[in-house]
Amino acid sequence: MKLATKISNMVRGLKQSWGSSRIKQKLWNKEFAGGRWDFIENTPDDFIYPLIKKYSRNGSILDLGCGSGNTGCELNVNSYREYTGVDISDVALEKAKRRSESCQRGKKNRYALSDISAYVPETKHDVILFRESVYYIPRRRIKATLERYSGYLKEDGVLIVRWHDKTIAQDLLELIGDSFKIIEQCSSEISGAVVLVFCPR
Repeated sequence: MKLATKISNMVRGLKQSWGSSRIKQKLWNKEFAGGRWDFIENTPDDFIYPLIKKYSRNGSILDLGCGSGNTGCELNVNSYREYTGVDISDVALEKAKRRSESCQRGKKNRYALSDISAYVPETKHDVILFRESVYYIPRRRIKATLERYSGYLKEDGVLIVRWHDKTIAQDLLELIGDSFKIIEQCSSEISGAVVLVFCPR
């Protein structure tokens, strides 16, 4: 990888983790509008879906960093009663809303524009999902963020986190394992992604 690309990626990562909400929104809007994330908009066979279905128990799902709406549109419609997707990009949320309408879930799925570091849920949920979005929380804030959101779980509710990188996953597994009760851990032999299901101790 060329030095200029490495520097550009490093600056982008710093903005996504430490930038103000306005800076983050501008960056994500540009990337979603420019098609950078189009390649992830079709994941119907993702191995995370059976786990979300299992733990949502036809209940309520909060998807933090929902992007253009994969989970709310690809998860079996009978797997949940209500779904809330949160993202900082209004461009991504407009895509998510259009997708929900096109698959007849416009009344079942709702979306909120917010930085997940500041979002305050309106109710408690059976599943709170971080599908790759935990990457964009500074490491030293991850534990506090997960603890804050765990206060919005229903009784027997769970947090589910998905990582696509096994190397990063190992570090985060240790961090989460020190503070939460791990219920289930799965990995994909195809993609190498890791999913962790956990709850407060």
